[in-house]
Amino acid sequence: MKTSMRRTGNFIRNNQRLLAMSLIAASIASCNKGVMEPSVETYNDSTLNATVSTKATGNLVWSDNLEGSTFFTSVPSVQTATSYGITTATNPVYQGTKSARFELRDTDPENHSGTRSEISFNVQTNLNRWYSYALYVPSAYYKFDAEDEIITQWHQGGGLTPALCLRVKSDKLYIRIMGDTWVELGNWDKDAWHAYVMHIKHSSGSDGLIEIWKDGAKILNRSGANMYKAGGDITNPTVKMGIYKSDWNGSGTTATNIRVLYLDDIKIGNENATYADMVPTKNGTTTPTTPTDGSGSDGSTTLPTAPTTGLSVTDFKLVNSATEKDVVSITNGATISLSKLGLTKANIRAVASTDAKSVKFELSGKQSKTSTDAAAPFALHGDDGNGNFYYGNWNPPATGTYTLKATPYSGTTAGTAKTITFTITN
Repeated sequence: MKTSMRRTGNFIRNNQRLLAMSLIAASIASCNKGVMEPSVETYNDSTLNATVSTKATGNLVWSDNLEGSTFFTSVPSVQTATSYGITTATNPVYQGTKSARFELRDTDPENHSGTRSEISFNVQTNLNRWYSYALYVPSAYYKFDAEDEIITQWHQGGGLTPALCLRVKSDKLYIRIMGDTWVELGNWDKDAWHAYVMHIKHSSGSDGLIEIWKDGAKILNRSGANMYKAGGDITNPTVKMGIYKSDWNGSGTTATNIRVLYLDDIKIGNENATYADMVPTKNGTTTPTTPTDGSGSDGSTTLPTAPTTGLSVTDFKLVNSATEKDVVSITNGATISLSKLGLTKANIRAVASTDAKSVKFELSGKQSKTSTDAAAPFALHGDDGNGNFYYGNWNPPATGTYTLKATPYSGTTAGTAKTITFTITN
């Protein structure tokens, strides 16, 4: 009798468990049906089971390599007022076959109280975070502008300006800290992919930390306060990526009317992440210098014509940026000893013919950089036009072998480029 009663009790308990599990599953399904996921396009029912490229594994809180049939459908909200504001592109790409394309025009309606095309994430629960992405800026759709825009920001609400943000101004990249401190991070390089990794310990005190790497080279290591003290309607930071240009709010205009950039292999890491976890992974595919865009802007730009004059680069000069003086001509195959030359802050100047109006530099090797100097003297890391040479992250240059190509331009006419390979040693 006891055995029969036990069997009956087990049967009832098992059925109760099955019933509870069924009710939970039904509740989850019901909740899911009522959730409207943010997206940049309208999906039909057939996409509900499609592969999504978002993942959170190991030390990654969130990532998206844009390779799935849907994108930005988990965690981030999409903040754009146009159909072309945030889309995917197949050219250019950093890895895989697709990248995210952000476009903003001065005629765009405002979205979330501003002229923006951004993805926005949830308020952070942990203040020690990593962020990374590969970034490509097409020069045809990112002309010089003395008025700045934000490409990444950490907002805290409360009606306050972002405590921390990456901003582009006059073809330079800056990080602005606590609303009034601007730190230059180098030239705003165009027509080439660059990998950015950022480690930030958000803090309103002295224990705050900002570390930024570009293409494997650290370009910033700064301690100190980098966020407002949270409380009331001032929250922990919310990271946003894309383009926001406040000067275009309302009917505002500037010297340019369009901004386009591409992001690929976007990641957010937790407090245990490392640089190796975060660094974007490259395909090895060749990046075009003139991407074709098919989402509203005419991507077919005129390629530079073959030289018809003596327009050329004839020499490279190694410059000591601490003294503003030329040190030595760099010949193909040269070895440069930093200690023998007593050199720390360095730059390279291209000697070009008098009809050159600008020079495009393409450096690859231990450190990489693509930049265009639009006024003589033409320098890899730029200058202020008054004989004072910048040095970027060459303080000192990383030791190793480099290849440098410099192409002179007169308007859209390209002259004869000069390419050298050289090695830097201690």
